[in-house]
Amino acid sequence: MSSANDTILYIARLQYISGQITMYMSIIIYAFGVIGNVLNLLVFGQQSLRSQPCVVYFLLVSILNLTIIFAGVTPRALQSFFLFMDRTETVSVLCKLRIVSLFVMRTIASWLLALASVDRYLISSRNAHIRQMSNMKNAFILISIISIISLIVWVESIYCFDANLVGTPQKCYAKSDACRIFNDLTQSIITTIIPSTVMLIIGLFTIRNIQQVQRVGPSSIDTSTGNTRRNRKDEKSLTLMLFAQIMLLTIFTLPQAGQKFYLTYSFYKPKTSSQRALESLIFNFVLLLTYAPNCIAFYLFTLTGTLFRATLFKLLKDGIQHLNCFH
Repeated sequence: MSSANDTILYIARLQYISGQITMYMSIIIYAFGVIGNVLNLLVFGQQSLRSQPCVVYFLLVSILNLTIIFAGVTPRALQSFFLFMDRTETVSVLCKLRIVSLFVMRTIASWLLALASVDRYLISSRNAHIRQMSNMKNAFILISIISIISLIVWVESIYCFDANLVGTPQKCYAKSDACRIFNDLTQSIITTIIPSTVMLIIGLFTIRNIQQVQRVGPSSIDTSTGNTRRNRKDEKSLTLMLFAQIMLLTIFTLPQAGQKFYLTYSFYKPKTSSQRALESLIFNFVLLLTYAPNCIAFYLFTLTGTLFRATLFKLLKDGIQHLNCFH
């Protein structure tokens, strides 16, 4: 009897800790994410920057980040703060809609950063023809392709996911063994591992291009393309911002990929109620951790991007002047 009571208390303690983690991490995600991404939109939406494909990728990622935060964190936050029932866990249609939206948007956001890394590689090349491949037409074509493929990959979630499930990390989860294994592996590989690997490899090639240009000298680059000293400085700033974003995405999403592999590996192993409660706590923590790249990017851009800082400070200065005009 004592052992049974200890188990019940242990499970209750884990559930309490999970609830506290959800509550406080939701506050942080909302506070930093909404403010940061709104400021990102203001900066990247400036006409002086929108002509660059890399900036367009950053702009779209900021829009997706805001949407991901609202769609992913809002139900959890309302449940933690106001004890509102999370309808996505009990209503099948809402469960399917939320899962498909989150999976598609996360996949698109990851691959947009991969495309941004490709753009940095192209723009850093000494070959003028390769640099010319970095243009708005190609950017919009690639964005359309990535969006369509992401939707095709995750449309199966409409069938696979359902609400009111028992014995799963969440009540809104994949309803069959095949669906769970497929979705866990697909999310780990397609959304995290492959784009992160692409960013890493392309990033190394970009660094090599930059080093070659520095050894040969800037005069080797055709200045007739408009790649003046200031433009090169801006491109360097955007490249540094991208590298910082890639590191952020990799650090905070790889733990979920590892956790997904563990769930797949241990899926058929018998587990006690205590083990399931502990796995649920870890699942919730790692899941919330994946929202960090969606809310910290602005602060990282401010620290690493001179172009971003200059545009931001100009916006703030203009905003303060407009406010003073009303007084």
